[in-house]
Amino acid sequence: QSSQSLWNRLSVLLNLLPSAADLQESGLALCNEVKDMLSSSELPDLSANLLLPEDVALRNLPPLKNAHKRFNFEQDRPIFSAVEEVSQGKLNLGASCISLFGSAAKEARRNRLMRDMAQLRLQLEVSQLEGSLQQPKAQSAMSPYLVPDTQALCQHLAVVKQLATSGRFIIIIPRTVIDGLDFLKKENAGARDSIRYLEAEFKKGNRYIRCQKDVGKSFERHKLKRQDLDAWNLYKILDSCKQLTVSQASGEDDTTGMVTIITGFQLEDPSAFSVPMQSAIQAAANASVEIKNVLEFYKQWKEMG
Repeated sequence: QSSQSLWNRLSVLLNLLPSAADLQESGLALCNEVKDMLSSSELPDLSANLLLPEDVALRNLPPLKNAHKRFNFEQDRPIFSAVEEVSQGKLNLGASCISLFGSAAKEARRNRLMRDMAQLRLQLEVSQLEGSLQQPKAQSAMSPYLVPDTQALCQHLAVVKQLATSGRFIIIIPRTVIDGLDFLKKENAGARDSIRYLEAEFKKGNRYIRCQKDVGKSFERHKLKRQDLDAWNLYKILDSCKQLTVSQASGEDDTTGMVTIITGFQLEDPSAFSVPMQSAIQAAANASVEIKNVLEFYKQWKEMG
């Protein structure tokens, strides 16, 4: 009943078949029962009640339950010629489609309504979550959006899981992080575990973990990718953070503190990083995007209660 394509194709088939008038004027030798059916086939209340072998064979098929209510399956079935069966079959099919089109349309409307309600409920829940995250000044240091890098997931998946299940944060997984996990999965058990976990959460539709698709064009920095992959990945994650703040902010909203990148790298001594990596960290600071070690962020969150 919910297969719209099936009914579309059946309607095309019915429109290809000859009309009742065509059959009446064809000169075919038809029995009186079929002639009577043809003469009444254009009436609004189409009554197809002559049994065909197909009707008997499909008697208990649930989708045809309503259409078969008009049949008396206990009566003797008339013996039709092949031509008469085809003519009658067309009318029976038309009657069944009229009955089922109504059910299919009703079911489609119900499914559409349920889908719209689910979408509205999800938007409301996310809106309430975001609102609750940004209310208390005491917790203003904690960003509502967390973006883990590949290292954070590979090394500290259990911590990321706790952050995701807390209901306190929305975890954003950029495409570049998924690519990084995919690149490492052959040699890194943490990457394989992370991929399995993310796939399961995406499949469940967990609203606290979202995969962010690439939106628009970003500066690819192909030379940097060859020279310093970590710095290149951080720039790509930063691009995702900028897209997120643009999509979530309205007008002149201050987006400072909205997004935090949680990383597996130790950040106590920035001078220990390569020059490109230091530049990427500075670019994040200029964009008001914090970068914190995932364990340090978790510790801070726990201390704040």
